[in-house]
Amino acid sequence: MTWTPPPRASWVERLDTLGANLGDDGRSLISLDASTILEAAVATSGLDDFGDSWFREPLSVFLRALEEEARLTLTGRLLARSEVQRLLVNRLRIEDHIARHPGVEDQSIEAPLVVTGLGRAGTTFLHELLAEDPDNRVPLLWEMMYPVPPPEPATYGTDPRIAAAHREISIMDEIVPAFPSMQEVAGHLPNECIFLFAHQFATDKWIGEFDVPSYLTWTSSHDLAPIYRYHRRLLQLLQSRHRRARWVLKAPSHLHLLPTLFSVYPDARVVLPHRDPLRVVGSLANLMASLRWMRSDYVDYANIVATMAFGFAYQMENLSKLRDEGTIPNGQILDLRYADLVADPITTVRKIYAHYEIDFTEAFAARLRARLAARPRSERARHEYDFADTGLDLARERALHAAYQERYGVPSEV
Repeated sequence: MTWTPPPRASWVERLDTLGANLGDDGRSLISLDASTILEAAVATSGLDDFGDSWFREPLSVFLRALEEEARLTLTGRLLARSEVQRLLVNRLRIEDHIARHPGVEDQSIEAPLVVTGLGRAGTTFLHELLAEDPDNRVPLLWEMMYPVPPPEPATYGTDPRIAAAHREISIMDEIVPAFPSMQEVAGHLPNECIFLFAHQFATDKWIGEFDVPSYLTWTSSHDLAPIYRYHRRLLQLLQSRHRRARWVLKAPSHLHLLPTLFSVYPDARVVLPHRDPLRVVGSLANLMASLRWMRSDYVDYANIVATMAFGFAYQMENLSKLRDEGTIPNGQILDLRYADLVADPITTVRKIYAHYEIDFTEAFAARLRARLAARPRSERARHEYDFADTGLDLARERALHAAYQERYGVPSEV
């Protein structure tokens, strides 16, 4: 098994060389000490109430893992520090805004539509299609990154935070110029709930970006209901000045947290596309490896592949177990096939609306047709790596997923 890192921009190599020449990879320049970053957030915002204290333990675990395990370059330290500090400033501003507008927490969140599934199973495509319904409130990247003040309809498409979020997120495209072919991210586009979970400092986002096994162990062994409660609070904030008929949310992360999701959103309506895991494991492993390569010179590709392959099999086996036991409500989970979604997107969306008794309007249908007609070629055919790139044994892995494929009618793609 081999993995060839994509080229990094020359300025990144020069910056990382500067950190290496200091002898400490930038530790003396960029602090990842929790108390230092907390103090900096207070100084930046002029505020001092971070809200509930639950976030402090995962924050501490994450920062310690960055120092002891992630082997960060100077670029990696800069990215980690800037994001953590922005999130802490956000928390301060969120508490301040809610204290001055107590009605925010009285906002109701009713029957959100939640798209989840294994990565590369069409969740992003489906989420963006659902965003075409004017009745759907789909969280955009910019408002998740900069939620205060809450957005308003008049400036929802022109808010200067759109450009600010885009500049921040698109630095990944500049670090690794090949990254846009792996994943499209932009300030104005819908994105995953991991950006909301990050405000509680327990998010799969960082597990993808950094090699932090102790942090993964912590998030896998603790009750994560607090991240969903804070998630709900953020949705209340975001809709307080710009509300629509329903929230439409998306994240593969929800898949392994469905019992927790339903405990906080008991009326949630889940949409679950299914696809052959062996078709996408190479593509996802390359994406994760590239994200880590932006932040470190050390990428254990073999471990990424092995962890991902195990995780896919475990998640789907556990999902079936939870459904069979009645731990999660089967009536609130709609199973779809990726093959059907890409073959006939509009019929698939109609099926979702019919199943959950949502009005499917002709105006929405027209928007869907226009969206699909305008879809750029790069979006239609992104490169997906061959299964052979993973070094896994096809027969062994196929056997691990046989029960899942039979249950949900998932065709093999490799």
